[in-house]
Amino acid sequence: MRHGVRFLMATALVVPLGFIASAPGAGAAAGTNCAHSSGTATFTPPLPKLGAGTTVKPKIKLSASKAKSCTGGGVASAKLTGTQKFHDPTNCDILLGGTPGPHPPTGTLTAKWNTGATSTMKVTLNTVSGQPTQTHITGTVSAGLFVGLHVDQTIAFTPKSGDCVSTDLASVTFAEVTHLVIS
Repeated sequence: MRHGVRFLMATALVVPLGFIASAPGAGAAAGTNCAHSSGTATFTPPLPKLGAGTTVKPKIKLSASKAKSCTGGGVASAKLTGTQKFHDPTNCDILLGGTPGPHPPTGTLTAKWNTGATSTMKVTLNTVSGQPTQTHITGTVSAGLFVGLHVDQTIAFTPKSGDCVSTDLASVTFAEVTHLVIS
């Protein structure tokens, strides 16, 4: 009899754990890995062209940006929006010379997933040594799906022909160098 009571008590404690582990969304905390991302980033004000001798502290705004081919976390793709801010004065000489100031740009990135869920991320745009047209994005999901998980991706950006050389740099297109990983 005593063994039967112990078994029933143990079962009563363990069975709810199985329901929690199998609940919808229980695996979402594992994060996601998106193989492709691309979009446009606009600088306001534009970065002064090479040799201009002036600097600005622009904001960067994402538009027409997306992540796709995502696996894990129950999502497949996302529309990306966000705004980041330079904290140190910059221009095309500094950007392409790979000599940024000591405070990298920071801001937010929001993913609106194909499921309707959103993730808001606080990110930092870090330089990539020896790669002046690449940015290593790191941060943490601060709200929504995947909250508390880390964000990591390196992107390459491409200016329009003549930008930074004959005209100020107003916008760039970007694409992944590494997957967008939220883990």
